[in-house]
Amino acid sequence: MILIDGSYGEGGGQILRTCLSLSVVLGKPFKIFKIRVGRPKPGLQPQHLACVKACAEISKAELEGAELNSKELIFIPKEKPANKTYFFDIKTAGSTSLLFQTLLYPLALSEGGELILKGGTHVPFSPSFHYLKYVFLPMVNFLGLKAEPHLEKAGFYPKGGGEIRAKIFPWKEFKLPSIGKKFDPDEIFIISLISEDLPSHILERQAISAKKKLLTAQLKSPKEIFEKVKSDSPGTMLFIYSIDKDKIKRVGFFELGKKGYPAEKVGENSAIQFLEFLKTEAQFEEHLGDQILLPLIFAIIKNYEKIFIYKTSKITKHLLTQAWVISQFMKEINIEVLGKEGNPGEVKISLLN
Repeated sequence: MILIDGSYGEGGGQILRTCLSLSVVLGKPFKIFKIRVGRPKPGLQPQHLACVKACAEISKAELEGAELNSKELIFIPKEKPANKTYFFDIKTAGSTSLLFQTLLYPLALSEGGELILKGGTHVPFSPSFHYLKYVFLPMVNFLGLKAEPHLEKAGFYPKGGGEIRAKIFPWKEFKLPSIGKKFDPDEIFIISLISEDLPSHILERQAISAKKKLLTAQLKSPKEIFEKVKSDSPGTMLFIYSIDKDKIKRVGFFELGKKGYPAEKVGENSAIQFLEFLKTEAQFEEHLGDQILLPLIFAIIKNYEKIFIYKTSKITKHLLTQAWVISQFMKEINIEVLGKEGNPGEVKISLLN
């Protein structure tokens, strides 16, 4: 049984989610202790427990410690997931995107399946639904992994109540495309989104502010998209994503609105994130630099490629922690993160003989 110190590095829910994914994919049981011990609410919270129970259901796993506030968990998977429709409700504004990413690899590397997930879809500290749809999934599609997501209802903090559906296809073909050098934007899109109970002028104010900021950098004029969505809580978002000239690389940046936070600032700050990324001359922005690591490793192993290198705009504690967790489960892989935390750096993935 693999033993994992849940307080290592970033010390948050990401350690648990990666352990769950790898445990189901590889059929390896694990015990994790000191779960989120440094957080204001330590131990398993509803969003983490939802990931545990979902992975247990798809793998018929044996569990010990799967309860609210638990700081230790034993997870023993028993079966490969079946291709069917699964429904999971986080019951809070916990991130459906993070739950989706936890279940994606176990299903894709088995027979596929369909997910219906309820909870938060556009909430702080996690990828928004739009990031999944327009950045993350198109990127992993170039590795051969395919999923089709649909937003049924948006879920903002604090009520959540959003719903996403996703069809996940069996991952049969494993590819490693050439990703060129630095990100060189070709197409730029601005998606201004609000819940349908809010006034339409917020849509325009967010978009105008973002566009104005982008044009100060003499970039190609962005394409604007306006969306009104159903939701149990009022909410807004300005999402900027861009496609590289190689038509492979994508980046995405979003800012969520909140009471007392001007719509102009929501738009402007999304644009600032994008412009700051471009200055780093990296291939991936910091969030994708972390999230792409696991699917890249599966593609490398199945391809028997010896090495893959990419540059990320920022070495984060999330990235360093993710590399460490993967190494606990997969001894045939060596991951080197070259550079200083907080700065741009390089990730070198090697397949050991």
